[in-house]
Amino acid sequence: MRTLVPLVLAALMQAPAAQAQVMGDPEVIRLMMMDFGLPTKLTTDAAGDPLIESRIDGTSFQVYFYQCEKTCAAIQFSAGFDLDDSMSESMANRWNREKRFGKVWLDETGDPFIEMDIGVAGDGIGRKNFDDALDTWRIVLSDFRDFIDW
Repeated sequence: MRTLVPLVLAALMQAPAAQAQVMGDPEVIRLMMMDFGLPTKLTTDAAGDPLIESRIDGTSFQVYFYQCEKTCAAIQFSAGFDLDDSMSESMANRWNREKRFGKVWLDETGDPFIEMDIGVAGDGIGRKNFDDALDTWRIVLSDFRDFIDW
């Protein structure tokens, strides 16, 4: 039995990283974002929950964490845009109706925020799927900037 434990540990340590599942650990998510080439700063939001500040293609955004115990069950990418003229509700609704990813809402002054949620509870999300989600977020931000002429 004593010789079996080191063999099992050695096999686990040699398992391909691609099989690893990303759970809702803010530090792991921050490191994966850095591996994706994004600058990151791990901090906390007003409620004391983890928050990552980052930037993609020149656009600042935040990653919010939800339902955090030992790990978090969900994350949300969010970017806000301070416009000179308010965005109309009909324009926000048009985006939400026509686009599959990224929901838009308006603050009290008519400035738009775009968000994208990802569940990471249970078995988590695979590394490739997480990278795909980051790439989808990059595309959503680019498309939204074009949509609002940013």
